[in-house]
Amino acid sequence: MRIMYLTTARHPHDYESFLKKHHKAPNPSNQNFHTKLINILRSKFPLGAFSTRSMEKNLFLIQTKSDYFYYPGFINTPILKRLGIIAGGLQYYQERTPTVIFVDTLNVTLLELARHIKKKHKVKVIGIVTDNPINITGASKNYSQDVFKKSVVCDAFISLTEGLLRLFNPKQKPAIIVPGFIEKAESYTGKKEKYAFFAGALYPKYGVDALIKVFRELNPPFKLVIAGHGPLADDLRENPHPNIEFLGQVCPPVAFRLAEQAYVNINPRPIDEQIDLYSVPSKVIDYVNSGTVTISTENKEIRNLVGDNIYFIKDAEPQTILDALKAIDKNYNYYKQRAVDAKKALTTALDHKVLINKIQDLINKI
Repeated sequence: MRIMYLTTARHPHDYESFLKKHHKAPNPSNQNFHTKLINILRSKFPLGAFSTRSMEKNLFLIQTKSDYFYYPGFINTPILKRLGIIAGGLQYYQERTPTVIFVDTLNVTLLELARHIKKKHKVKVIGIVTDNPINITGASKNYSQDVFKKSVVCDAFISLTEGLLRLFNPKQKPAIIVPGFIEKAESYTGKKEKYAFFAGALYPKYGVDALIKVFRELNPPFKLVIAGHGPLADDLRENPHPNIEFLGQVCPPVAFRLAEQAYVNINPRPIDEQIDLYSVPSKVIDYVNSGTVTISTENKEIRNLVGDNIYFIKDAEPQTILDALKAIDKNYNYYKQRAVDAKKALTTALDHKVLINKIQDLINKI
């Protein structure tokens, strides 16, 4: 079986340089999720990744059973770029003749490309569902409608949550739920640095303003190292504080190393049951996988994965975050052991062999 993976993610080695050149920061969560799934799939199957990220020229990066092709993006008017991606994708398919296509369902052009390939060739399409398009910042109603309409091309789905399946899969096609992926990581044995770490989208709606307030105004026992992109980035640059180190946006491997070295990692996203129906905070999965003590607001899927082995907070208010930091500082060895237990539970729940078997069974059903 050969796989063609339609994505907007880039090869990890290329992502960091892309951050420096591109005027608009790409979605790191999207990059992180799809890169992990690509790596898991390519450990078992020959896989080619076709990406729509623009580049100066065509580029192939060959790695064992995987290659990434980037649509060159010389023509960036919406209609011509869409047509170019579809033409390039059809040619890419014909040169490799994969038997299964995986597609990011949040990209309308890639869904359309999958439809064209399926129409011309005998191929099955599996949709990767990572979010409700309505929840995406800046998304229009027309975009959301297009996503749902064009997702009917999919013969099966891999979804983060049950709620997303209800949105994308009303006809109950074959599907599996996978709340996230992890990369194998040895336990960090180096010296911990006394900072709290956050990496992600810098928006007030994700609780980042409350997190910043803690370290500017409430005298916590750690300093904050924060990375990411979004509207609060300008505030962090223009109003520096001795308790806060702002790194800008960093690539996922760098974020993971920082999470490993931290005393504590924080997810301050306010609790919203409607959002949790359609979303799993992937940063928390990475935080737990780093082996570091983790603070997070409540999330059903995360609790199902690791139990109560991370420090769940009842809300994302500054005082609540401060109290959690003080409690961890006071009894660090206890919470450090809980972090070890959380990592073990996560590794068992998201074991790569189990995931590959689930995906293989899904493919066999279509």
